[in-house]
Amino acid sequence: MFEIRTYAKSDLALLYCPQSTRETAMKTLYRWIKGCPLLVQELEGMDYNPSRRTFRTPEVRAIVKHLGEP
Repeated sequence: MFEIRTYAKSDLALLYCPQSTRETAMKTLYRWIKGCPLLVQELEGMDYNPSRRTFRTPEVRAIVKHLGEP
C-alpha cells in the first residue's frame, strides 16, 4: 500500500519508475508532471519549489491524484 507522505523527489520518482536509474526516473516523473497542466497548476498553487529536494505531503497527494499511485 502506497503511503501519502513527504518523499525525496528521487525516491518518489523511483517508485513510479522502479526499473530506471535515479536520474532517468527523475526525468520521467518531471516529464509526466509537466505533461499534466492541471497537476502543474495545482502544484503552483501550493508554492511548489522545483529546487526543493522533497515533495511535501500535499504535493504527493496532488501527484497521486493526477498520475495515480506508483
